[in-house]
Amino acid sequence: MKVLLVNSTFGKRASGSGNHVYTLWKYLKHKIDFVVWHTGNIGYINLPKMKNFTFYFRAKLKEFPDVDIIHIHNPMLAGLFRKRKVNILTIHGDYRTEYRMKYGLLAKLITSYLDKHVMRADVVTCVSPYWAKLYGWQWIPNMVELDEISKIEPSEERYILFVGRDDPIKDYPLFRKIAEEAFRKYSIKSLALGPKRTDTEFLKHAKVSWEKVISYMKSAYALIITSKQEGIPSVLLEAWASGCPIIARNIPPIKVLADLYPASILLFQNINEALSKIEMILYGEAKHELVRNGLKAVKDFDAQKVANQYLELYKTLI
Repeated sequence: MKVLLVNSTFGKRASGSGNHVYTLWKYLKHKIDFVVWHTGNIGYINLPKMKNFTFYFRAKLKEFPDVDIIHIHNPMLAGLFRKRKVNILTIHGDYRTEYRMKYGLLAKLITSYLDKHVMRADVVTCVSPYWAKLYGWQWIPNMVELDEISKIEPSEERYILFVGRDDPIKDYPLFRKIAEEAFRKYSIKSLALGPKRTDTEFLKHAKVSWEKVISYMKSAYALIITSKQEGIPSVLLEAWASGCPIIARNIPPIKVLADLYPASILLFQNINEALSKIEMILYGEAKHELVRNGLKAVKDFDAQKVANQYLELYKTLI
């Protein structure tokens, strides 16, 4: 069986979707003959917000390999599907909602174009149970390498954590407000891993290796997820696997996870609620229950288990 995997950011820790594709390749490469297309072997033009567009147009010009399955991990690239091939699209969230947040009125044009190509997929899978159920897609979840995380030692430093890119969807400004209030009320400091901003008395910023991120998670008071839109964020799974309590914005995709895995995530809707959840972890029994249930929940997302779900899908379609 020969499978073409397509994702511009393929690579270990390259991005959420890029790492997902890399991990899928890693765990199935001895069973599947993979061809992988990414920016490293297809190329792109380095213009702001144009990486995926230019990667797509270069891929369209490339001679197509003789494969049984085309497995694309970005709806923006769905125009690469071919007739007389098995076409699979994996969506790492919900592109309609995300583009509406990013591009406003222009989003309707973009999504109507993408929807036509998405319809050419024989199967659409989604990493999020919420978006999968809403649109009738097949749920195959995000994944995490539990063995890799278990090898990492905790940091000697302890913070409230933010982990994510500096993007309006991730809503770093909300985290900053929470961090400031947490310092004022509880005298604890926060650390933002990803955004490049000026440090303050209450909030440090850094860009560190993935191993160091996990190290910080293992010693953290909590991970705060302030995203306005998500699928299943990798940082959530990594926090579960690291024994790090999670306090997350009450958005539907994360609410569904909290319902599927009770007492594994604390949800908030505003700054005051976020602070009350921090207080529950600092002074109550919430931390131990969150850690215990998170470690139990994350077993369902182990990389080998999830990769085998893709393998079974490939076999079924062939």
